[in-house]
Amino acid sequence: MDQRIKDRFREIIRERAPRPQRVLEVGGLLGQKGLLNLPELRDSERHLLNLVINSESEEINLHVGNSNDMQQIFADDSFDLVMSNAVLEHDLHFWKSVAEMRRVLKPGGLMLIGVPGFVTLPSDTGASTLTYKVHHIVDYYRFSRAAVTEVFFDEMKDVQVEAMLTPPRIVASGLKP
Repeated sequence: MDQRIKDRFREIIRERAPRPQRVLEVGGLLGQKGLLNLPELRDSERHLLNLVINSESEEINLHVGNSNDMQQIFADDSFDLVMSNAVLEHDLHFWKSVAEMRRVLKPGGLMLIGVPGFVTLPSDTGASTLTYKVHHIVDYYRFSRAAVTEVFFDEMKDVQVEAMLTPPRIVASGLKP
């Protein structure tokens, strides 16, 4: 993960969810590269959901499962903060995962997402826009600001969407009403 993205996630958490009690990361990593190891989350009860988990952690609750359907793993309104970075572009049915992320988020809780963007940059001539190269693993999507705002954060409030870096990465957050 680019350090600037990680730093932006930290800033957003400090500004919008200063002391979450329960945190879920969908599709994250363990260790120093993982978002759950951010200093802002060290006092939180932390949960990681992934399709495969190849290591153990004493500090983080690990769950193996598909984020398209988390009903057998997490109850409604379970987390103060739900986040995901560099995952949804690999999810064939990303809208199901996003709906599940909203479901498990408590009212007033913060959802924070990072995805590769398909955005207009000042250097674009209108003929095309720069986007991420396809990864070596299954990679399905690039997202516009409109898709992130209107699909990911549908019916959420105080939605903030920004493009960063080149090629673009969209970082967005919103609160569950």
